[in-house]
Amino acid sequence: MYLVSKKELKDNMCLPTEPITPIKVSDGETNSYSSISWTTTLKYVLSAAFLSVAVLEFSLWFPFVLPGLTTAAADTYIPAFFVYDEEHTKFDNTPWTYNTDYLLTIVMSILAIQCILARSDNDQKNQRSLCLRLCSASLLICYAISTLAGAWAHQHFTSVESLNTTRFRIFWFVCVGNVSFASCYMGLIGREVQRHFGVTGAVPMGPWWFWPAYGCYMALTCGLGYISFKRPACDIFIAGGTQYPSTFFCLGALGFRKWPQQNSKKITVGKETSIELVKPMYRAMYYIGFISNAPLLPIYPILVQYTDMTLGGVNAFLHTWLLVAWGMQGISLVHLCKAVSKGERRVEAVAEKQQYSGGPALIYSVILIPLALMALDRARISLS
Repeated sequence: MYLVSKKELKDNMCLPTEPITPIKVSDGETNSYSSISWTTTLKYVLSAAFLSVAVLEFSLWFPFVLPGLTTAAADTYIPAFFVYDEEHTKFDNTPWTYNTDYLLTIVMSILAIQCILARSDNDQKNQRSLCLRLCSASLLICYAISTLAGAWAHQHFTSVESLNTTRFRIFWFVCVGNVSFASCYMGLIGREVQRHFGVTGAVPMGPWWFWPAYGCYMALTCGLGYISFKRPACDIFIAGGTQYPSTFFCLGALGFRKWPQQNSKKITVGKETSIELVKPMYRAMYYIGFISNAPLLPIYPILVQYTDMTLGGVNAFLHTWLLVAWGMQGISLVHLCKAVSKGERRVEAVAEKQQYSGGPALIYSVILIPLALMALDRARISLS
């Protein structure tokens, strides 16, 4: 039994091999997967390279400049490059840590399957939703693989000596590398959400390969040890910090539009468009789920440096937080996949195109302002 039929995969590959004829429908951009000039390609290659390098540097800089947390961050985020010692290394092996990781694996796997199965009886609509369903499931599978590898590592690598083995490095790369690479699927989900629910031009789309290139860079740097600390759990928070561009891209893709009222007389029962099927509760879960991991970066050093909580207790608390945040992401993505599979294709009205014309500028600002602050801080240090 196939979760996705072979015909469905063949008929609606996410990345077509030939240009698509522009059509003026609600696909976010009229020709989002078409061929582009080499100058435009070069522009996006340089943009992806700049963003990847700059965001990684930002993620490594940001924990040390949070007000009131400079000392805690310095005592917590000690670089390791996969070399651990008795003095600084802390790696919990209690059931509180690995059992909550296993729970995350199970829940994320269930939600991933639900995304794939979010179909209707209409094959044409199922083909239209396939890419969103696959990208959503892939993001949740990334989470599941990460927590499974993390749980196994916490359960079986019980000494500092065992942490300095190639076997642990492989397991921990799988754990942290999947979090690092998750930005790829977040970005692709943002593209699909924009195509099905967004307003043309509300967010900058770019070529399909932009986010996979970004995710590959983050995963590569993780494997090389640039995201490695004496407390291995720190690796996860730095890897999570690299997700902020793709996170805001996803938020903008769904948020930069005016939504129809659920009880509007203009909505014909049985003929609802995908947008009309999206309920406010699930939109709220989507927004909260994607943004709510941000507080974990400052919370972790506070808990380990300024409280009497055991390391197992800290990890269980953080895993519970992740269960809620990732769970809301998964539930909302299942709902969006169902909306595309069951809804009618909408034709974008002229009035819709005038909504959020400043969306791209806002997205660029949210992404670039933190990088500019980092550059100014480093310039200040070098001149002092």
